[in-house]
Amino acid sequence: MELDTSTTRLSLVQNIWVQTMLALIIILFSTKLWSEYSFNATKIAKASGLLPPTIPYWIPYLRHAFPMASDLKRFAAKVLYENQDGTPVFLQAAHEKILFLTNPQHVKRVLESAVELDPTPFVNERIMGRLMGSPKSAVDFYMSGDDRADFAQTVQMRQHLTGLSLGFMTKKLFQAFRTNVSNLLGAYADGTWVDISDLYAFIEDQLTRAIVETLMGSAFLEGYPEMVADLWTHIEATDHFFKGLPRILMPTAFAARDRLLSHLMSYSEKVERFQGEKGHSSAAEWDSVAGSALLQDREALFSSMPGHGQEGRAAQSLGLVYGGTSLTVPITFWCILETLKDPKLLQRVQGELERFHEGGNEHYNFAQLTCRPLLQSLHAEVTRFRSSNLIVRLNLVPKFALDDKYTIDKGTLCMMAAKPLGQFTESWIKAKPHTVSQPLDTFWADRFLQSDKFNVAGLTGYWTSFGGGKHMCPGRHFARNIAIVTMAVLLSDFECELVDVEAAKRTNPPQKETAFGTVKPTATIAARIRKRSA
Repeated sequence: MELDTSTTRLSLVQNIWVQTMLALIIILFSTKLWSEYSFNATKIAKASGLLPPTIPYWIPYLRHAFPMASDLKRFAAKVLYENQDGTPVFLQAAHEKILFLTNPQHVKRVLESAVELDPTPFVNERIMGRLMGSPKSAVDFYMSGDDRADFAQTVQMRQHLTGLSLGFMTKKLFQAFRTNVSNLLGAYADGTWVDISDLYAFIEDQLTRAIVETLMGSAFLEGYPEMVADLWTHIEATDHFFKGLPRILMPTAFAARDRLLSHLMSYSEKVERFQGEKGHSSAAEWDSVAGSALLQDREALFSSMPGHGQEGRAAQSLGLVYGGTSLTVPITFWCILETLKDPKLLQRVQGELERFHEGGNEHYNFAQLTCRPLLQSLHAEVTRFRSSNLIVRLNLVPKFALDDKYTIDKGTLCMMAAKPLGQFTESWIKAKPHTVSQPLDTFWADRFLQSDKFNVAGLTGYWTSFGGGKHMCPGRHFARNIAIVTMAVLLSDFECELVDVEAAKRTNPPQKETAFGTVKPTATIAARIRKRSA
């Protein structure tokens, strides 16, 4: 009798387990079927004022939580490239809801509606708060509506990164980068070839150092030689910081940021002392300790704002250095690599560089050189083809119509991925037919040339590597100049060549694997460099 009872209990437990599993399977499949039906029904509906559809999912409430948490870059890419019919789509993980815009017309409308859709709340909370480590007092100030911080991020940046100030920064960068490469060659100034085992790592290290020196002065790197490594550790952890992961799950990234902020606080103290001794009004355009006039002015401006002691100012400086390197350095690498892979393009680029080389003082006429149509088109095409940046806007109005069909609610977080938008052939044909003379899934340096002139007019919402509208990146001209300066040094002042061109061509990363993040070659690329003979 006891055996029968035990058997019955075991059978009951097994039945409950089976029933539970069946119930879960039914729930999962029912959820998937219903979400797919809802998704497709919304897409084919002819009504107006509809909310965009949510990508089908298996798990109620959590929806896309697991793929978004495990690898948002790849999951977003999969979604975007599988839904290239222009339909805006929601990804949702419990309380986190993101609308990805895939139609260039929707993107154009959003970018041109700066009052209704603003990146500032996202910048304040996610970028400055989570990523840069701004203290709560600083973030609270940003969220208060005081426009002084916005002035620093836009107007002040434009003042220092256009016109004569841009020219000075460009020349300073050239001097720093050229000196770095010369010092690296050292005893090989006689023209002997020097091997570069990893071209990407070489450019990442040397160009990052030159950018940091240009912005912050040479003394900063001298006192913190590990800065470049820490900065790229921080950059590569961007999506994890955005997710709000705790320190225990990413100790290396947090430790790198801690060191960056600590040294930047010391830098802030030195700038404050420098300005006190010399007077801010008489500050030089560049100082080895205080850095560029841009950084000096930012320090002075932020020091007068609530919540901006040394910690708050250090986070702002980190944000500026991050913005000046995270996309600019990889894009510059691809400008060099694409040029080195194509002998005809290399010859054309070198012709432009030599034309504006002022040999007597080992400088270039960068005011003219950076405006050359070929070099501008080359850089723009690299940003279209190799840039994986995201543009973010938050809807601030009760209802915003994307078009006659779709409307979004207040608080909707919109994200636009530059790379998929740059390959939306159907829309590019309508906007600028000549740009698709070569397929958009290939690199073509002349894509933005029209009648031998650089022309990106009419491409808002299509070519979005620097955003668009009122909030277009204020440092975009300096970013372009960084690439052209690097080409001048490596392709004209020095000779740089690939060891194996065909092997280098096989390192192209898959175009549709990730929606955002640093784009690197799939393997190391060997090169060699030497001083160009007179």
